[in-house]
Amino acid sequence: MTVAPTRSPDDLLIPRHLGALKPTRLSFARSLTSRMLHQRWQIERLRFALDERGRGEALYRVHAPGWVLDFVVFGQELVGDDERTDRIIGRRWDMYAALLEGEATAERVEQTRRELPKLYAGRAAPGTLVWARSNRSARLFEHVVASLSAGRQPDVERVVEVGYLMRNTGLDANGTFGTRSFLAYEPDHPVRGPYHGQMLAAYLMREYGYDLAEHVARSRSRRAVPLHPAIRRYLGVGNSSGLGLVLWVNAHPRLVDRWLELRERALSMIKAKEIRGDPAQQRQLLGWLDRYTTYKSHDRTRYEHFTSAATIARDLVQIRDRLLAFAEPHAAGGAAPPTWAAFCAALPAHLDRESLETFHALLIEVYPEVADALDPYHVAPDALDIVPEMPVGELCALLHTEYRWALRLDMAAPNARHYFWYKSVEAEEPRRGQRDGVVPGVDLALDLPSDAQRLDADLAAVPERTSVAAFLARFPAHRWTVQRLQGLAGLSYHSPRMNMLDRAFVPAHVIRLVNASFYGLEKTQDVSERWVRGIIHHGAPLPEEIAGGTTDDWMYPPAPQV
Repeated sequence: MTVAPTRSPDDLLIPRHLGALKPTRLSFARSLTSRMLHQRWQIERLRFALDERGRGEALYRVHAPGWVLDFVVFGQELVGDDERTDRIIGRRWDMYAALLEGEATAERVEQTRRELPKLYAGRAAPGTLVWARSNRSARLFEHVVASLSAGRQPDVERVVEVGYLMRNTGLDANGTFGTRSFLAYEPDHPVRGPYHGQMLAAYLMREYGYDLAEHVARSRSRRAVPLHPAIRRYLGVGNSSGLGLVLWVNAHPRLVDRWLELRERALSMIKAKEIRGDPAQQRQLLGWLDRYTTYKSHDRTRYEHFTSAATIARDLVQIRDRLLAFAEPHAAGGAAPPTWAAFCAALPAHLDRESLETFHALLIEVYPEVADALDPYHVAPDALDIVPEMPVGELCALLHTEYRWALRLDMAAPNARHYFWYKSVEAEEPRRGQRDGVVPGVDLALDLPSDAQRLDADLAAVPERTSVAAFLARFPAHRWTVQRLQGLAGLSYHSPRMNMLDRAFVPAHVIRLVNASFYGLEKTQDVSERWVRGIIHHGAPLPEEIAGGTTDDWMYPPAPQV
């Protein structure tokens, strides 16, 4: 079978196009859930010693093949919204927790209780995989508790509008605060996949939120009823991400390339398949199109720079109609059966980019064996090596081939250097401001266009046979740029085509790439260009369904019927 070519980096890596990518089976929340379902993990609540206001301690245990993981939770109640923040400067939360390897001993529980609230000054207990924090939803939690305590289910419209009971404010792992390094995980470790530890902690955070709401409701009234399973399944965990993810993308180009390449490879293999290859798969795709259209019709999220739910739903109806008509002329034989690549190429040009990427994601769902056969557990190292013996003529050719887009940008144009990126001392988080309004300091932005153009100018000043080592001895300021250029040579998807200093640059597109395509969050909403909200494990199966090995088709849930 001939595999269709992957998409051009010059097209895919435009920030707006990256932000249009949707979650797939390769996304971390999805791949973890698939693993849990396939292996039928068991999750049990061992202890729930909380008072009527949710203060106290709880313990959950996860049984995976050959492993036991404990999730120890410390519940609090923040008084007043001024204490409740989703920013990293927060020092008090409605709950904080740790995901531990093995059983939670009294010593490790006590160390977690003492150290986690210190954050940067704290030290995780031995065998800690994740430190987690979250707050109750200010818009939904109290409504759910009040409804349950009155003997009724919460208002479905409010459930759909908000989508979560607990809002994540931190999932720290991979060496942070002394947690176990990801590279040290054993080959059979249950959360050895990228970000699987964080996603498991979020899943358990979600379960704790349900138990907490029901517990507080029962403490208020004997009439209290449990939360309906359909609502439990629909709700996820709230999340908000900011400018730090843009800097993360810049700092981990090999990982970005690897994860985008896996997605593009899966899509290319599927597009090479014949549409008429399996009628059951056609019916399945029509079913996914119908489900997603319904899902978007229930979406109450307001999007600013992202495509509206109504537009995507409308476009998917057109795609469905064309799918029914496209294969019809080939049904009687004669002409060669069309491929999915041909179908996608024939779609109307006016369809929104997000609608097209949604269809791509649904295609991957119809051919799960393609994505599942890839290696999602491979993590590319961040280290980039310099090749000192390379002639500068070869380096210059590499620069003009792989960074042609950067060399073409006019960095002297008005507003091309409008923004300055910095770290706030007060808030301990990345910010950006107008360059003429920020106190001079270290600019955290990755200014690839300027770096490439300065390197190009100095390369022209030396003979082509000069070695890179000799060039850098004369121009040491270019060492980092040369290291990135050589270390990423031959990779296609490592660097978004962006000038992040430009006044027109919208960070939310790059933030959404990580949240949606990589992490697997749904209903990712842009806020003031610099923040993206979303929901983790939206519609994910409940623990009893995971233990029973229910089918892995839980995505895009309709509004719960209760």
